[in-house]
Amino acid sequence: MEYNIVRKKISKKLVRIALVYPSTYESMLSSIVTHLIYYMLNELYDEVYVERFYLKKLFGRGEEPRSVETNSPLKDFDLIITSIHYEPNISGLLRILYSSGLEIYRNKRRIPIIAGGPGVIANPHPYEDFIDAFIIGEAEDTLPGIIGDFITYKDNKNGFLEKISSYKYVYVSDYTNRPVRREWTKNLDAAYYPIRQIQNTEIEPVYGHGFLLEVSRGCRFWCRFCMESRLFKPYRRRSNNKLFKLINKGLSVNLLDRVIIYSLLFPGGKEDTKLLEYLVSKGIKGSLPSLRVEYINDYFLELVKDLGQKNLTIAPESFNTFVQRIFGKYFDLNIVNESIDKIISKGFNLKLYIIFGLKNESLDDNKVNIDALRKIAKKINEKNLKLTITLNPLVPKPKTVFQWFGMIDLGKAKNIIRYYRGELKGLVNTRPLYVNWAWIQGSIALADKSISKVLAEWSLGGGDLGSWRRALRNNSYSTSYLFNGYRYDEPLPWDDIVLDKYVEKTLESEYYALARLLNV
Repeated sequence: MEYNIVRKKISKKLVRIALVYPSTYESMLSSIVTHLIYYMLNELYDEVYVERFYLKKLFGRGEEPRSVETNSPLKDFDLIITSIHYEPNISGLLRILYSSGLEIYRNKRRIPIIAGGPGVIANPHPYEDFIDAFIIGEAEDTLPGIIGDFITYKDNKNGFLEKISSYKYVYVSDYTNRPVRREWTKNLDAAYYPIRQIQNTEIEPVYGHGFLLEVSRGCRFWCRFCMESRLFKPYRRRSNNKLFKLINKGLSVNLLDRVIIYSLLFPGGKEDTKLLEYLVSKGIKGSLPSLRVEYINDYFLELVKDLGQKNLTIAPESFNTFVQRIFGKYFDLNIVNESIDKIISKGFNLKLYIIFGLKNESLDDNKVNIDALRKIAKKINEKNLKLTITLNPLVPKPKTVFQWFGMIDLGKAKNIIRYYRGELKGLVNTRPLYVNWAWIQGSIALADKSISKVLAEWSLGGGDLGSWRRALRNNSYSTSYLFNGYRYDEPLPWDDIVLDKYVEKTLESEYYALARLLNV
């Protein structure tokens, strides 16, 4: 079923590391970081064996998880590594621990857990009662040294945690009493990349079968709602020469004929067009991420068509010019509309992401979007193509300006979704229920350590919406901070996490700009 698995002989001298992906198997296959950590550590250390675990049921308590490689229980491992990409992933992690017979609280557990990922880099504090150490940075330049230390301190958990707490990019609750500074990979061409990737002949990954290719990291733009663009600045791109080598080796080793491109910013200029030219010239199929519209032209779209892609995704976020100013994205909507027209004229199905939920927003404020989407739908229908619209409530995140402004009322957000669904029948694939998951996501993202009892009860109760409400009620926990926002002049729970001086300074200027625009 799977191939490219790493096999090592189990012995008492072997350091066994569990790489726990707190979501589904299909999502794990589509995660570049899973492949990167799995192969990097298994190749770097002969005495280390990394095996994979995943969440078998999204909700409820599942059977005891076993490693994919050797069917071993989690309690047989010396160290656990995990990633919190999406804040509710913590529920998956805690349920995996519980189903494995392990303590969920770190101070009661023998096996240490190290975590990274966007949710952790922005704010590790909601998780610190469960996770022993947090990596504030990117895996290639941080994880190998930490694993080297673990080999030395394998039988001394406290000694290991004290040792790695000395690194500027590591947060350990019991030892760290200073600002923690993000570490990032300066040269992607020189960084480790997983040429081999786990393939499954029977199960389809989220984005289909293909060689996962990270073209760039970070983003040149400053969209105000986007946490990841701030966490992974500055923008870095692999050279095309490097990318061509990765493609050739990756397709050969993995027995594939398709490339899946990963990038926060694509296309980002002429080099990305040249990359597509190379793929087309070699007869390689391709899949693209959500596209920035500035660099879309007829030639680019012809290349995309030659790659075999029939569906394109763009994220205008809003067709309301005032809202665009608030979001800091696409100030010239003419460019957006022209690009959409080109996409439709070339015969692509289209998926659009729209964000709503500014404070004081009314149903009428969304009418501009409704009118624009109706026009797009009419053009799509004339070409017998498909249009899908995904609505996302604005979820305030740490290290974005909306940490100070808060989230729209849940009832109002649900009414807005109903309004869109009523006005755009059959086109909107977001339901009012999704607003509740935005609530959970934002409540965790902006929390401090005090949320830990809620997270524990919610997770062990099944990790669904009903258990979330019960956990809040049973612990008398208020999520008002999510809706009110934090006061600008008061400390934030994540102030001890320093991304970059320029990022922090930009946040200050953005606050004053939005305060003027929103009259607050």
